[in-house]
Amino acid sequence: MSLQRSVENTFIASIKLRDLLPRGSEILAAVSGGSDSVALLQLLHRFTNHMDWEVAVLHIDHRARPESSEDAAFVKDLAERMGLHCNVEEISLPVSGSVEGYFSAERNRIYREYSSENGLVTTGHTASDRAETFILRLLEGSGLRGLGGMDYIGRGSVRRPLLDFSRSELREYLEAIGQNWVEDPTNQEDSFLRNRIRHRVIPVLESISPGSTYAIARSSANLSQWRDITAGVIDDSLDKLLDGDTFRIDKYLCLPRAVRLGILWAICDRPRGGKLEIEKTDRWILGKKEGFHILPGGTRIIAEGGMIHIQKSLKPEGKVEN
Repeated sequence: MSLQRSVENTFIASIKLRDLLPRGSEILAAVSGGSDSVALLQLLHRFTNHMDWEVAVLHIDHRARPESSEDAAFVKDLAERMGLHCNVEEISLPVSGSVEGYFSAERNRIYREYSSENGLVTTGHTASDRAETFILRLLEGSGLRGLGGMDYIGRGSVRRPLLDFSRSELREYLEAIGQNWVEDPTNQEDSFLRNRIRHRVIPVLESISPGSTYAIARSSANLSQWRDITAGVIDDSLDKLLDGDTFRIDKYLCLPRAVRLGILWAICDRPRGGKLEIEKTDRWILGKKEGFHILPGGTRIIAEGGMIHIQKSLKPEGKVEN
């Protein structure tokens, strides 16, 4: 079987197996112009008639590079040649804070705005992205939430139908069908940790054990399933524990530590960081001290008379008062 046919068969089989993009779906393909997203668009176009899909293109110009307008022009031209409507959205550079976090939040906002009631947004994340994210989170000391990483079904209407492919496999596919793509020069800069993992760590792992990228991606997928199970246990335990905005300390102390930490994490709206502070709060509750403690994000918990009272706050006010 040719590489082209193998990739296309794997793609549509994965779509049908997981019901990612049901027949008749309105699909908005997020296309940056890079190889992964261009391959995604070509594969969607290949099966549009077969699946009765309505496909359109969305390009988000982050304006982080002088040549970003050229990327937008490439995507618009590609969409036009394929007979597809193309939407271009621009993101302003952040004034301060994490650039990566800001861009991610802005992309998700745009996805929400563009997806209709029955519409789905597809992104070009691959097994390579999944493996790189797993290693990133491992270096951060993440738990199940971080190590589980990305999944086929993302937040809201987002779908990731390319998680069964490596980046190199999709580039070979594009070469096989004679389709070019845009190279983002920032992907070669080792100032970003993800790029250092991509250029220095993954190649070493592949040389030691060929197929490491897929193996790491499978581990992430397995952990994502346990992450979902754990989330259900934590939500159920929280429902049973809470009485309005209070809970009894003795009931909290009867729970396993992992569940207690998950409950505190849920109470402060599941922040990306703050694990050490959540663990510190758990030890404080176990000490049965009275006073208050501030969780990550500003949620205040007050210990009094064997009870914990929860007060949501927009701004952190301090740490501990005994």
